[in-house]
Amino acid sequence: MNGNCVNYIVERSEKYDVCVVGGGVAGCCAAIASARMGAKTVLIESSGVLGGQGTLGIVTPISATNARNGVSFGGLVKEITDEVISMSKKYCTCDQNGADVWDIASPHIVKYVLLDKVQDAGADIMFHTSFLSSTTENDRIESIIVHDVNGLKQIFAKNFIDSTGDALLVCESGAEFVKGSEEDSYDSLRVTGFDKTHDDSGQEGSVYNSCTKNGLMQPVSIFFVLGGVDTEEAYKLNNKELHFGDFGITREKFSAWKFCGTCGFELSDDDKIPMPQGRILVTKTTRKGALAVNMSRVIGIDGSDADSLSTGEILAQKQIIAIIDFLKTFIPAFKNAYYIHSGSTLGIRETNRMVGKYVLTGLDAINCREFDDCIARGSYMIDIHDPNGKKRAIGGHLPKNYYDIPYRSIISNTYSNLFACGRCISSDHVAHASTRIMGTCMMTGQSSGTAAALASFQNKKSYGIDVSELRKILIDNGMYI
Repeated sequence: MNGNCVNYIVERSEKYDVCVVGGGVAGCCAAIASARMGAKTVLIESSGVLGGQGTLGIVTPISATNARNGVSFGGLVKEITDEVISMSKKYCTCDQNGADVWDIASPHIVKYVLLDKVQDAGADIMFHTSFLSSTTENDRIESIIVHDVNGLKQIFAKNFIDSTGDALLVCESGAEFVKGSEEDSYDSLRVTGFDKTHDDSGQEGSVYNSCTKNGLMQPVSIFFVLGGVDTEEAYKLNNKELHFGDFGITREKFSAWKFCGTCGFELSDDDKIPMPQGRILVTKTTRKGALAVNMSRVIGIDGSDADSLSTGEILAQKQIIAIIDFLKTFIPAFKNAYYIHSGSTLGIRETNRMVGKYVLTGLDAINCREFDDCIARGSYMIDIHDPNGKKRAIGGHLPKNYYDIPYRSIISNTYSNLFACGRCISSDHVAHASTRIMGTCMMTGQSSGTAAALASFQNKKSYGIDVSELRKILIDNGMYI
């Protein structure tokens, strides 16, 4: 046995058909799908809450659940979001000025729904359990070592699914992976005309020459919620950049503000008021007068590196108070705002991605390519938060309703029993800017869990199962593929 396992003393072990590492929305869907197939399934989660960024990170919009023409992608995405919205309406204060279409979700209800469905499906959940290492033999992962409050445990499984977001199992096991951008990442943007900022400033410009290095990663951020907001006035400012002179803000007044010069509020030579994302960006919550704020941004952070991750947490957490003070001090719609809560973990948009049998490309996504082995679909825009922090966002909306994600992009090119779902599927930097969105992650989760269970029952390698059979099962379970 070769593998990468350090010489731990492990006194406990368990065996499963399918082991899912990571309990975000993708991992939950993988565990639900696998367990519903009848596979003995375990879900490993390092925190005490399921849902990842959708709960701990309070990323309230669950996007990309439909094609661009409004047709639902179905499956677990629809099942879960429908129940979350229904329960949010019943148990939360869902008064958005008389709105009768609830396109919002309480992260606290998301916690419950995911927990209930994973348990009801019959999967085991190991909370407060951290992945440490793996053992491998030939082209298979034999087991992983995890740590909980009782010490070390070895988990054997026929198939493993990496849903950690950072591809922790993929990387540690020695499977092939990439981190951040590839040198030619932005070629697909240049040739399709997507190499522009998609903001409302009218100042579009090519980014092709500024983002051509390997390993560039999108910035990190933290969501937070404010109450007491004049939501009607706040929405008028949504996604707009501000300039000195707006609301009577002068350069001199801003320079005297106590947070001027801190992370994201550094003055430049132009007349734009510096903000971490360069804009005001808010979304609905389940409370009247309360908005989720997505305005923080810290560049140059590698969320898969311990020291860099800690730096990112420190800067982003301190940035929240600066943003709140900025809004209350300078923007009338927020003058009576009050701080309710913030995400409990840093929002990581991009780190490591598994290299699968096929790497989904930016051109595939932009051209809305179809694949015979489609197991999920994406509809979200190409949304690259500029790794250099100079542009607000790069890309644009898809020209058609959706693109296909092939089965080959969720199976490892290295190990025959390793799958990936969510943020770390096999895609390039540009395609990843769309596939990273929660709705799409949930779909690749359902597909990977179903496929891993099927491979376990048939004692086949990941690439040996009949993909037409897999697709039929997914379609029978409501997925629009």
